[in-house]
Amino acid sequence: MPVVVGDPKQGWSWRQAHQKLGQECGHVLVEISADFNAEAFCALAGCCRSGSLILLRLIEPKENLPPSVQRILRQLDVDSSVAYHTQETIRWPLDRTLPSDEHRVTQEDAISAVTKVVTGHRRRPLLLTADRGRGKSAALGIAAAQLMAHKPRQILVTSPTPAHASTLFFHLKARLGIKVQGQTIHYQGSQIRFIAPDELLREVPPADLLLIDEAAAIPLPMLSQWLRTYSRVAIATTEHGYEGTGRAFTIRVKQLLDVEQPQWRALTLTAPMRWADNDPVERALNSLFLLDVEQSESVEPPFFNSTHDNGRLVVECLSRHVLVKNESQLRALFALLIAAHYQTSPNDLARLLDDEAVIVFVARVDGEIVAACVVNQEGGLDVKLSHLVVAGQRRIRGHLLSQSLAANLGTPEILSDILWRVQRIAVSEPLRHRGIGQQLLAKITDHALTKKVAGLGVSFGATVSLNQFWFKQGFEPLKLGLKRDQASGCHSLQMVKPLKPLGWMTDAVELFSQSLPILLMTSHQLMEADTVASMIACLPEKPMTNGAQQQLKGFVAGGVGVDAALASLQIWLYQHIHITPDNRDNKTCHLLISRILLGQPWWMVCSRYQLSGKKQAEALIREYIAHYGVD
Repeated sequence: MPVVVGDPKQGWSWRQAHQKLGQECGHVLVEISADFNAEAFCALAGCCRSGSLILLRLIEPKENLPPSVQRILRQLDVDSSVAYHTQETIRWPLDRTLPSDEHRVTQEDAISAVTKVVTGHRRRPLLLTADRGRGKSAALGIAAAQLMAHKPRQILVTSPTPAHASTLFFHLKARLGIKVQGQTIHYQGSQIRFIAPDELLREVPPADLLLIDEAAAIPLPMLSQWLRTYSRVAIATTEHGYEGTGRAFTIRVKQLLDVEQPQWRALTLTAPMRWADNDPVERALNSLFLLDVEQSESVEPPFFNSTHDNGRLVVECLSRHVLVKNESQLRALFALLIAAHYQTSPNDLARLLDDEAVIVFVARVDGEIVAACVVNQEGGLDVKLSHLVVAGQRRIRGHLLSQSLAANLGTPEILSDILWRVQRIAVSEPLRHRGIGQQLLAKITDHALTKKVAGLGVSFGATVSLNQFWFKQGFEPLKLGLKRDQASGCHSLQMVKPLKPLGWMTDAVELFSQSLPILLMTSHQLMEADTVASMIACLPEKPMTNGAQQQLKGFVAGGVGVDAALASLQIWLYQHIHITPDNRDNKTCHLLISRILLGQPWWMVCSRYQLSGKKQAEALIREYIAHYGVD
């Protein structure tokens, strides 16, 4: 009997189905209704054993279904690669699976490449990319097993969570023929163990090989630090997958590797383990949920100059109804959005087409989409509901920014104001850094003013470039997330640009300014130094008191130590970051930020900046401040 999905009384709920990722099942009967969950469906499709059927049963009239589900059914109507059976007609697959003549990169190739990271030259990291179902994590585990069996080695494995590394350890244990529990394995003098990213950054244990699995959810500054610390590193990441595509991350990590380790190597697994070659079901899934779109599908103009060609740039609000019916426009838009975000899931596509609070703006040059911005309308809640939200008794779906700010400030009035939250903004790769994103936001601001919107807001994973971009557009920082975001691997930063006088805005900016130094010294000690500097640059300068100036003169003279002068050094460093913006990437400036603003212990600072000890670190800090002077 097939497993029934979509009806918990007969089988699995959508939530239960999503939790089956990585397991196996036989035939599946999926009930299609308004509750259809695209991401869970894709995960479930990857669980079916070879020869199993995925049957779709429509249990609601098509006209009652969300637009995204109607689009899926319409696409299936014309897809000749899958069977189609209704009361009126039966259509058998016409497009059968054919062997691929293209060169395939197999799991064995990946195992060999990972092994070479250890046996070959140092400082030549491997970037292993693949779509979901290619055996990437298994290859890491098998390669690690082979290395451990050959001679004693110390291997570290890190990933966003231990669960992400479970496949790696499963195949490692199977290859070694051991059945021990946990993710710390000892074998014939070798050891392999899982270590959380924050712990790895903090402890820096020695290793012959560092394996980084599902790297798309780990911040690039962390990867940068590991690449500098460890001479043999293999990085693995999924590009197309049921949890979301990580191609934007792949682009960024390649740019990082070009700078950090120019002799890095890349390998993309193409031979499927879960699917047949050129599998029609996999192709259908990729098409239905746009897992296969590429930015090259949008034809960019050969040249655009933001100073002289403004007349060619046209911004318009793109109706969801148009997107549902115009597949080429939808693919061009989604390709842009995917390229600008760490992860994009099938449910993101559904929300784009179904959520009435979502507004899509696009910028065109010569008729082609070259930039896009997805906005979510929030707020506008009544007084009673706003108070319940702030009291923690209610949570309203779709009001992420408004609720977060209102709860943080204890101010229900925030929820009564209408805010437009920028979910995503993207510019075509060849046209970036030409002011198109800035012009797109300006047009959206003009449109928002006509709709009596109180302000524009944004919540994003804080990085240097993003902090600088949003600050330049007139947004002010109001809240910093306590934990790293699961998608970006960075702490979320929430900013708002008021479009009318907002009574709560001044209090929010002041509270952020007061809270940031405390957060940096406590919950955010491992935040990247350059990201910290870019946030401080957004804040008002702090005046230097006479007492602080006098103490710093004593510090430069050598009579006062760093720890004793910490408060004065903090004030000086805040001013220094404002006065010398070009110096924020200076290694010694990062040393100051790490010790003085983040409060990292001396041993960690010395390890990170490769110093002999506290004495050398203090000397560098003293020399740096003496060079730039105390005013």
